[in-house]
Amino acid sequence: MSRTAKLFCLILLAAPVTEGAFVKQPYLQSLTNGTVVVHWETSTTQTGKVEYGLTSGYGQEVSHSNSTVDHELTLTVLLLDTLYHYRAISGSDTSTDATFHSDVTADRPFRFFAYGDDRSDSAGHQSVINRMLAASPLPNLALNVGDLTYDGSTPHFQTFFNIEGGLMRRMPMYPAVGNHDISNMTNWLRFLALPNNERWYTLRYGNSAFHCVDVYSTYTPGSTQYNWLVSELQADSADPTVQHIFAWFHDPPYTTNTGHSSNTTIRSYLCPLFERFHVAIAFQGHNHCYEHSLVNGVHYIITGGGGAPLYTTWNAAQPWTVYREATFEDVVVDVRGDTVRSVAVKPNGTEFDTLVLVQHTGVAERPALPMMNRLQASPNPFRDRVSLALESTVPGPVRVEVCDAFGRLVRVLTDRNPGTQSHVFVWDASDAPAGLYFCTAWTPSGTAFATLVRTR
Repeated sequence: MSRTAKLFCLILLAAPVTEGAFVKQPYLQSLTNGTVVVHWETSTTQTGKVEYGLTSGYGQEVSHSNSTVDHELTLTVLLLDTLYHYRAISGSDTSTDATFHSDVTADRPFRFFAYGDDRSDSAGHQSVINRMLAASPLPNLALNVGDLTYDGSTPHFQTFFNIEGGLMRRMPMYPAVGNHDISNMTNWLRFLALPNNERWYTLRYGNSAFHCVDVYSTYTPGSTQYNWLVSELQADSADPTVQHIFAWFHDPPYTTNTGHSSNTTIRSYLCPLFERFHVAIAFQGHNHCYEHSLVNGVHYIITGGGGAPLYTTWNAAQPWTVYREATFEDVVVDVRGDTVRSVAVKPNGTEFDTLVLVQHTGVAERPALPMMNRLQASPNPFRDRVSLALESTVPGPVRVEVCDAFGRLVRVLTDRNPGTQSHVFVWDASDAPAGLYFCTAWTPSGTAFATLVRTR
């Protein structure tokens, strides 16, 4: 395709697709077991109304009388497991008829999409959405792992909605905050209507619970977000109708792609919660590829092939590596009773990396390990030698492993003293290159972590 033709295609994608006064056609947000939010934008200030019902004859409506360009109305008293028709009216302009499926009861099967990193390559993004819209049956909801746009600007958001509008008219899309999204949270809050504080939140659908984590807000133990997540996971554990738990967020705790390294802080603090509460699959993005890892019973799937430029180079595969490929893709997940089936799909329809999980009983919390202090390093950054101090909650021998940024083992430090809870190690790194290192301390009461930086 010539440069002129490519430019023309991008202009078409960026130009608002409107019907009358509509800048953004109505789209769905925040579906619960009795409500759903409908959002749309008009080119001039208008009042707004949504008609909805079991047929295109509607029969129910909700409206607002204030004049605005951003419209948000909540449809209420929705029947479970029901197909609804709806349309929006602003002034003399009426949107086309659209449909969505309400929440299902715990004994009913359903499916959902997981995908993300849509920004930058509109043609690639469009190819992924076209394939998603061709799914049959169409899923009931979609999880987006973040980076909806390059910078959160209004023009870039318009391009996003131009491409995703057909999908979001049919199902609610739930995004996680990505590193490109945080540059303009004003537009995030303007164009999206998400649960809780709109950065981290929970939704429940059918027999499953879904938890979105914001890894660009504090999530270490004792923080508001950490306490919230523990509380939500405990509620899942106490609810006999919750059969499966899913999580999604932007940065991957386990990856071998060279685009971005593993986020070891997530690995230290959130992954133990996922293991403790039997999370089935945790979805991430950030690396523009597909990568499936399995660690301590939890499946981590990077589904970052939603439209951003692909990251095509890899470090060596690790013991946790299940499958990896640099490709545009989305993930389709079917939940049917105690069985979860996920499959990745390329824009041409090719399916790959099928995963089937069976959870015969409801989720139940595993006993929590005693908390311990984090491994302390001093000085850090350091030049040649660094002191590592650890306070364990129970006495016993300790092993400290030092790995480089690629996960390769560099040094093992041990203290076999069974009678102490305080351990101090000194690593002489004078023969190691400058760079980033990760330490894991293994103790009788669990693990502790530290990140080291060696300077020249």
